[in-house]
Amino acid sequence: MKKTLFALFCGIAVSFFCTGCVIVKEYAPEKDKINVAPQEFELARKLVRAFVTNDGKTFVSLLPEETRAKFTVENFEKTRKSLVESVGEPVEYRYLTTLELAALHPQIWKVRFKRWNVNRTKEYTSEVIFKVVTGMFNKDEAVITGFNFQ
Repeated sequence: MKKTLFALFCGIAVSFFCTGCVIVKEYAPEKDKINVAPQEFELARKLVRAFVTNDGKTFVSLLPEETRAKFTVENFEKTRKSLVESVGEPVEYRYLTTLELAALHPQIWKVRFKRWNVNRTKEYTSEVIFKVVTGMFNKDEAVITGFNFQ
């Protein structure tokens, strides 16, 4: 009986506290569609997911040390806030492709955003390209060498 009441309470609490929450969808590509080392793909996926789920601490921790010195959690928060204000809240992301470029691998991800008009009577979607440039360091460690939205 206690477990049932606890489960019922948790369900009500989740419903109550998640009203207006954004559910993030991730679309996984087919394995044969990924043109980059698995370590590089996974590193870029974690970076995109950290941005979409508003996890600045994880986002910054995935960056190389010299980049972390310049792009802090505070920079992440400002950048994300600016993007959310202009195109909406991120709700899904998917890997599109990896471009060919000698030793570096620009991975192209699509991030979809949603926002409402002022009266909350119409919903708009926007899509933005998130490019994450990765490479392999000493042939065994994936690193991020750059990222940007376009």
